[in-house]
Amino acid sequence: MGDDPPRGCAARRPLGSEHPGLGHRGRTLSRRSVMAGGSGMKTRSYAEFCLEVDAAGVVSVEAGELADAPPELLPIAQGLLIDGIAHCAFMWAPPGESIPCRIRVSLSQTGREPTATIAGAWCYELPYGLTLRELDILTLLSIGLPNTEIAARLTLSPRTVTTHVDHVMRKLGVFSRTSAAVIAVDEGFIRVPFPGGEEGFDLLRLGRALRGGASSARASDGPRLVRRPLVIGAALPLRGFVAGDGMEMAHATQLAVDELNDRGGIDGRLVAMEIVDVDILDAASVRHALTTLAERDVDVITSGYFAHQEIAHEIVADSGIPYLHAATMDAMEQRVLADPHRYGRIFQVCPSDSHYAPRFVEVMTELRDQGRWMPSSPRLVIIQSAWDLTNLGIARAAEVADRAGWQLEVIRLMGDSEESWAGVADRIRVSEPGAVMIGHYLVEGTKSFLDRFLTDPSDTLIYSLYAPSVPEFRDLMGGRADGLLWATVTGTYSDPLARAFAAKYRDRFGTNPGRSHAGIAYDRVKVISQAWSQTANPRDRAAVAHELRGVIHRGVNGVYYFGGPSQTALTYPSADVDPSLAQAHLVFQIQGGAQRILGPAPYAETTFVPQPWLTRTRMSAGVARR
Repeated sequence: MGDDPPRGCAARRPLGSEHPGLGHRGRTLSRRSVMAGGSGMKTRSYAEFCLEVDAAGVVSVEAGELADAPPELLPIAQGLLIDGIAHCAFMWAPPGESIPCRIRVSLSQTGREPTATIAGAWCYELPYGLTLRELDILTLLSIGLPNTEIAARLTLSPRTVTTHVDHVMRKLGVFSRTSAAVIAVDEGFIRVPFPGGEEGFDLLRLGRALRGGASSARASDGPRLVRRPLVIGAALPLRGFVAGDGMEMAHATQLAVDELNDRGGIDGRLVAMEIVDVDILDAASVRHALTTLAERDVDVITSGYFAHQEIAHEIVADSGIPYLHAATMDAMEQRVLADPHRYGRIFQVCPSDSHYAPRFVEVMTELRDQGRWMPSSPRLVIIQSAWDLTNLGIARAAEVADRAGWQLEVIRLMGDSEESWAGVADRIRVSEPGAVMIGHYLVEGTKSFLDRFLTDPSDTLIYSLYAPSVPEFRDLMGGRADGLLWATVTGTYSDPLARAFAAKYRDRFGTNPGRSHAGIAYDRVKVISQAWSQTANPRDRAAVAHELRGVIHRGVNGVYYFGGPSQTALTYPSADVDPSLAQAHLVFQIQGGAQRILGPAPYAETTFVPQPWLTRTRMSAGVARR
């Protein structure tokens, strides 16, 4: 599933073959020069470049374009790779080339096959103010040739060579030929092809390396290997009514990226983040954000949740870029199941919304049967928001309710305005069901319902979804939210791992993270990095998707595993799910202003406290205490 060739990547070419530019992101061309060639005039690119090669050919372009690298360098890198030469540095300046290129070749064995990275930076001015002729002199000095032999090789007079040697030593600030030779070798100031022929250069580590001899163990101070960063694209709401949630996602992603880069990135590649702002309720905005990320050719795309999630899926499927989203949508899970070939690189990092309603009924049953709550009525009500793609699992919840002796009712809103939520709160206050689930994820609608309900509450247990996880909700509601129950299919635990994350987030950003999407965003970077680290080439999108299907990562929000056919995170508790591969469907209660986990075991840290307006339960508890 999803093993077709990665989009946007050229097929591998044998070294030394024709190599047109691949159009990868990299440094823009800083300069071009027109040179005379055998067939007329040709254009030379003088952009910096960095290529990764293996024994078969070019693996990836890490900076610049493939056409920026002189083709003669590629067989050299292949030879170094085949002979296992660890490091090599030199100045590439063939006859007729007026601008030399400072080269560093370095080998690595992090994937299934060894690779060599060849990086080059064109030198418009040579180090120490050397000229090309003085570079020739220094190169021949490095193998110990006297002035007469240098003169013979370069077809110069001994007097001219003596003058050049004096200039070289003065520029290098040394007083002996030996010191000059040491600088040339250590800093990679050896001209290749060797001036005057190859004889005698096997005395140098560089010479032996180019001939496939002994390994050069010291890396030069030549051009720093700047591999093109691996880019995580993120479509996040940074403005508008869910900006608080979006900023949490951005902050947590950045925290994880910085931690990854502090450890050296992925095989020497740094990881970068590109964020595009999005209005989660506007179809055009979702389309623009996802299209922008796809056109930027990022290495992976991430997002939170959209009302028009199907638009994102279609754009990403066309791009072929791996996509990890956090929209808890059974509809999207079913889309992947229906067409695994098209959507095979799309992963849902949290369980689906279809678990919410059944779990609500189960929790109400547990509280009732354990004697912790005395329902005012056998009626349970689920209020479903107007989002078209939402599937709260009503049908399965009805079956669970029927077996447990509940009467389940559903109210479907026609709009998500504040007036709509306030109006349905009035209906609940009048009809007084035993419990109600607010099937809505956004802070505004949830707050509107509670504002109206709490003006004169009925004896109805209130159970919300997700919205109280956002710090903005607690800021707006204050103490009035105390006692509220709420659930999330992906919440941040209260264990040592999660507490360590919260402490790092607080130290970095000056505030506590919420209890859901901050943790998701943080964990998601770790999941992506694990997949990248396990691929021979992290820009092979099919290979990355393959590794994502096998990742098992225990994060601050539980375990991420996408090995099922829908490539969706699993939920616990569930009869047919291994808890060690799942994320706990957490139920919280706000107690004294703090978010405390009621269940499931073993993650529970407190027990249910009757909500202030549950008069029957409180009266019963008071009698029991007396």
